[in-house]
Amino acid sequence: MSPNILAFTRYDRRGASSRVRFLQYIPHLEHMGARITVQPLLPPDHLTRLYEGKSRSPLIVAAAMAQRAWRAIRERDMDIIWLQRELLPFMPYALEKILVGSKKLVVDFDDAHHLYYKKLTSRIGRAAYGQKIENLMQRADAVVVGNKTLATYAEEIGATNVHLIPSAVDVQRFKKPGAEPQHDFQIGWIGTPVTASQSLPLVREPLMQFLSDFRAKCVFVGVGRDQFPEIPADRVTWSEAAEEDVLPRLSVGLCPLDDTPWNRGKSGYKIIQYMASGKPALVSPVGIAAEMIDHGITGFHCKTYDDWYSHLAQLYKDADLRASMGKRALSEAEARYDTAPAAAALYKIFEDCLRA
Repeated sequence: MSPNILAFTRYDRRGASSRVRFLQYIPHLEHMGARITVQPLLPPDHLTRLYEGKSRSPLIVAAAMAQRAWRAIRERDMDIIWLQRELLPFMPYALEKILVGSKKLVVDFDDAHHLYYKKLTSRIGRAAYGQKIENLMQRADAVVVGNKTLATYAEEIGATNVHLIPSAVDVQRFKKPGAEPQHDFQIGWIGTPVTASQSLPLVREPLMQFLSDFRAKCVFVGVGRDQFPEIPADRVTWSEAAEEDVLPRLSVGLCPLDDTPWNRGKSGYKIIQYMASGKPALVSPVGIAAEMIDHGITGFHCKTYDDWYSHLAQLYKDADLRASMGKRALSEAEARYDTAPAAAALYKIFEDCLRA
């Protein structure tokens, strides 16, 4: 039986979490026989407004929530709801339970979203929503997560069918002839203005010192126009085409992270992108990042100023080391983080849910 799936994502393709955890798999899933309808919650310009520092439009958000609720009620012929995080943010679990009804429910988490409601300053908010994500995990016919931290948490709170599927990339996207760096040593970072503000301060000083001491270039993909003007770097507006153009030309990718509960629950997508591009990565050994990068083999773990600076210098001076690390990183990406096997694992989950 071919599954008929209603995918409730948070964003369209411009939202990395929706693109990576849902939308990039749809061609594979449809090829295997699934019928999938996608309904993003938020309109296309929502992320643009946020990244430009503009406030959310309450009317637009309210309309989006109403449309989603109506879609959940109307689409009664769907076999499975494939849900990113939650159906209606800041709505009680009881309402989501009613809207899902008797349909099979597969919920996906790529970050530690259960922490969000628990950190609300309002006591009433924490009381109303503090256990919402846990309730969804317990209700779900299957819970799909992006890392071991989330898998352990889901099992501890009573989810009964938990599957770990790491975030993935189409490795072939980054295999472009002639894209290898020819002369310049290029350091890269990719993300959003929000993640830039959280992570780049950790490497600002060693990176600036390195760029002053060595003839190297730096490129930021997705950083806000006014962020970190003191760092001499090329700024590239994010797009999927920009990823495919910039990442294969890097010499090394950066993934700095504070050691926090939220970051320990992240799924390491930018690291996977560097690996799929055949590049070594310098990472903070936090959560899944410590597992993805084999220290001294596919990149380096960095905790201090000296770590970041010295390992950049080491890779700058040793082209053979860069090449060997990049080759091993690419092999790891092909074996563990490619979209095709991840999509196959998802399809089996959907099939098993229909059989249960």
